[in-house]
Amino acid sequence: MKERLIACIHYRCENSCDLGREGTFYHQCQICKSYKPIKGGKPAKVDNRRNKRDKLDKREMRKGEY
Repeated sequence: MKERLIACIHYRCENSCDLGREGTFYHQCQICKSYKPIKGGKPAKVDNRRNKRDKLDKREMRKGEY
């Protein structure tokens, strides 16, 4: 199953869900059957390490070429 990184429309805050569930984002929301992401929502954390590394590698390759 994919990891759900965008908050659900039913999720209010930690330990609070409109549906009366436990409401822990990284546990209950990952397995909830009524999960619907917020429209236009963005993940809380975005992992950009690979993109940054690729960008630096391209710069290093350009420096070596004349």
